[in-house]
Amino acid sequence: ETLRRIKATGVSIVMDDFGTGYSSLSYLWKFPFDKIKIDRSFMQSFGKSERDVETVVKTIIALGRQLNMRVTVEGVETAGQVDFLYNADADQVQGFFFGHPEPASGIGGDILKKYSRTGPAGAPADAPLRAVKPPERG
Repeated sequence: ETLRRIKATGVSIVMDDFGTGYSSLSYLWKFPFDKIKIDRSFMQSFGKSERDVETVVKTIIALGRQLNMRVTVEGVETAGQVDFLYNADADQVQGFFFGHPEPASGIGGDILKKYSRTGPAGAPADAPLRAVKPPERG
């Protein structure tokens, strides 16, 4: 009930590190989440695991979509992962592929040149990945 009252004030509720630790599928319908963030451990196993991590990630993204939640995937480090997540319909991705932590003064136009939005000017910060041009390979 407390989370619902907080959400009613306009605050977004996000489940972080989904798929590990105490994150549970039952929480997805018990609590009013707006977004789930898939833990980076899934991307660390991408293409390296005996199990089909890609299918698990696609399934989590589809589940989030069915529950009207945005889905962010953490730990993205390669162009192949970006392509996969773009095609899997993830809303957002984050990780070292896009850059390492820097002070605010060090972040400039380079990132805007490399990852320009194809949507309207002034698109919100949480605009979906579908509105972002995938990086050029090479």
